[in-house]
Amino acid sequence: MKKIIVTFFALLLTGCMLRPVYVPPNAYSLTSALRSVQDGYTLIFSEEIDGYGTVKQKGAVASYLKDGANYLFYGFKFYNGSAKDGWKEIVKNFGIWSSRTYLDFPTSGLYSTKKDGKYIVAWWKDTWLFVVESSSNAEVFANYVMDNFARIGGLRRW
Repeated sequence: MKKIIVTFFALLLTGCMLRPVYVPPNAYSLTSALRSVQDGYTLIFSEEIDGYGTVKQKGAVASYLKDGANYLFYGFKFYNGSAKDGWKEIVKNFGIWSSRTYLDFPTSGLYSTKKDGKYIVAWWKDTWLFVVESSSNAEVFANYVMDNFARIGGLRRW
């Protein structure tokens, strides 16, 4: 509880992104989830990957473009293992003290940071872990993605 209160006040002081976390329904495939945002952004490519940084998990990445800004959208669906453990590994790698947003709840998590000229937003819920990376503000694209997931039926939040 103390951790939540401290996080809440830190968010108020820094003016960080505070929003509910949405993921697609579990019936969605990873490919469908990554391609579900094509209506507002142009899909450049999509391919399978073996992980993100120190997170070793089969997943996929898609590259999107809009108004000259490029976004890498990583997705992982954990059938074995824990999406939260993968998210914690990302947070550990980039550091909590450099975060713009850090919300760690028992059923979901949201993290954003700017490091080495990259904006990174990572969130998890249920079996899903997503990461958005961009040289421009990745929170804009992450918000669009989560709003899209809410529309397609991932309305359970936090």
